Amino acid sequence: MRSKTMKINNLFIVIGLSFLLSACSEPRTPEDIVAERAQARWDALIAKDFDQAWSYYSPGFRAQNPASSFAGTMQSRPIRWDSAEIRSVECAEAGTCTVVVSVAYTAIGAPGPLADMQNERPLNETWVELEGEWWYSYKE
Repeated sequence: MRSKTMKINNLFIVIGLSFLLSACSEPRTPEDIVAERAQARWDALIAKDFDQAWSYYSPGFRAQNPASSFAGTMQSRPIRWDSAEIRSVECAEAGTCTVVVSVAYTAIGAPGPLADMQNERPLNETWVELEGEWWYSYKE
């Protein structure tokens, strides 16, 4: 009898703690969401999972650029992305965020002594919110 009571008490304690922990968690900010999505897009590009990377682009971009066309363009680039790290996200305007990402890459098709040259540089990206979802906004 005592064992059964302890099990029930332990169950109530676990349920109570779960509610407390969920109540303490803060809502995610746009900066948090955009940083996560931007890193996921870059992780997909690095892994050459171009269908996954394409899914982070804005609906307008995707309507104009089918996934198969996007993948073909990405595969033919004379560059290989080696790593990417989100450095900062700033959402100053409502519905728009600027992301700074540090990208390391190798120039695959460079001529002569520049062949396979590795480099790293920061890139600025724009992300926009449309209907409650954040999208990478490609600019040429």
